[in-house]
Amino acid sequence: MKNASKFISVIIIIMLIVYLYMAVDNAERKSNEESYKTLSDAIMRSAVQCYAIEGFYPPDINYLENNYGLLVDHNKYFVSYNVFASNIIPEVQVFLKHTH
Repeated sequence: MKNASKFISVIIIIMLIVYLYMAVDNAERKSNEESYKTLSDAIMRSAVQCYAIEGFYPPDINYLENNYGLLVDHNKYFVSYNVFASNIIPEVQVFLKHTH
């Protein structure tokens, strides 16, 4: 009986550890998704502000950082910013960089 009781206790502890790990992983993933959206929205707002003020969409992210106060953590994120023409809204994608 003692061995069965210890075995059940160990299984419960392992299940709790797995559950906590999954909960933390899920929270981190959700946080990353929200930060992608926040950064992407900030880039688009800055680009539209530039268009409204200067009459063209900025040629690159550096222009927004230098002239519109946009802050991008380039160590954490890769931003794909594609401009077809200065009067067409750019395509923006934000990716988390993997650090190993």
